[in-house]
Amino acid sequence: MFHCQRSSYDKEYESTVVSCTPASRKKEQNGKKVDVKGFEVIFEDTVFFPEGGGQNTDLGVVGEDNQVLEVTRRGDLAVHFLTGALEPGQKVSQKINWDRRFDNMQQHSGQHLVSAILEKDYNINTMSWWMAESSPSKVGVSYIEVDKPITAEVMTLVEDKCNESIRDSIPVTVSLFQRGDPELEEAHTRGLPDDFTGPIRLIRIGNLDNNLCCGTHVANLAHLQAVKLMYTENKKGKQLLYFLVGSRVLKYLSQTVTRERLLTDTLRNGPDAHVDLVDKMQKTLKVSTKTNSNLLKEIALSEAKEKKLLEPKPSYAYFYRREGDNDYISVLTKELTDYLLIVIVGEGTSGQLVISGQGEVVVNLGKKLCELLEGKGGGKGSRFNAKISSFKSLSKVEETIQSFIAPTS
Repeated sequence: MFHCQRSSYDKEYESTVVSCTPASRKKEQNGKKVDVKGFEVIFEDTVFFPEGGGQNTDLGVVGEDNQVLEVTRRGDLAVHFLTGALEPGQKVSQKINWDRRFDNMQQHSGQHLVSAILEKDYNINTMSWWMAESSPSKVGVSYIEVDKPITAEVMTLVEDKCNESIRDSIPVTVSLFQRGDPELEEAHTRGLPDDFTGPIRLIRIGNLDNNLCCGTHVANLAHLQAVKLMYTENKKGKQLLYFLVGSRVLKYLSQTVTRERLLTDTLRNGPDAHVDLVDKMQKTLKVSTKTNSNLLKEIALSEAKEKKLLEPKPSYAYFYRREGDNDYISVLTKELTDYLLIVIVGEGTSGQLVISGQGEVVVNLGKKLCELLEGKGGGKGSRFNAKISSFKSLSKVEETIQSFIAPTS
């Protein structure tokens, strides 16, 4: 058992380095998974909670500025992934990111409370749960997987009961037991890990719940502040209940108010009218889109007709239209089946390239134009399709087409 499990409210601790080994981990940076080099460090004890039991890892610093990027459990050891090396035998200070730890504690204890009331009052059992990560721009909304659908009425009743329990300041206690102790027979558990060793922690929430758990928890339900049940979702056959606890409720409310005010300024009407206004705008947009699509079809028919009237028949037909869409492309390909047809639509960093015709020239020209327009795509036979990400060299397209097909003309 780690120091963080014995004293969940401790923010700092001193411990001795047992081992330090160079390592690398896949970490997310700017939305992408990249290899990060660092060091796996094991201490005699730790204030950092290793990810487990549904709870996210603690973060923080060791010493002056050695960043703790992740903590995982390996048997009865907590493995700390650090940015810098430490000497075995060295005694160092450990300092957790307290805001993150307390937020994790609120979400975890809140999940225990919600699950307990669902089971006790409505016979709805928890199958698993997932703690969402929050970021400066987005509040993480966690979920509980349950064994049956939850009605809106039950959601309201459970939420009310949770917040009533918070107002009652019910204590949350941690007790330790050895395997086989009769006290554990009444406790809820989804099983212990195969490599688990040592005493078993039992988390009690007054008379509401007894649950085996390795995580860090608040000492009193009053520390949860509030519970908000957000919505339910049936995802791939699983019944999910989304929820927020504590500071996440306030942060979510703050972000919602900010969005509401921005919408009010944009729509020039009060929040009560936002849904109706957006609905009207969507209907108007749908009509406009349909009208625009019909006009583009007529333009495509006209352009195709003009091309057919040319004498002698040109060796290719090239069209670029910034506002073109799939219907525009379809009309051209249908009308000009006897031509080597090149159609480009879009602008900026988003567009489409379609080439149709006969022979290897279709695919080969497609690859050449993809190089020019930073496109990605492919094809075989009589059709080539690609997505375009740059229009900087659009003016060179026709020149490229001419130089490419000249030898075969």
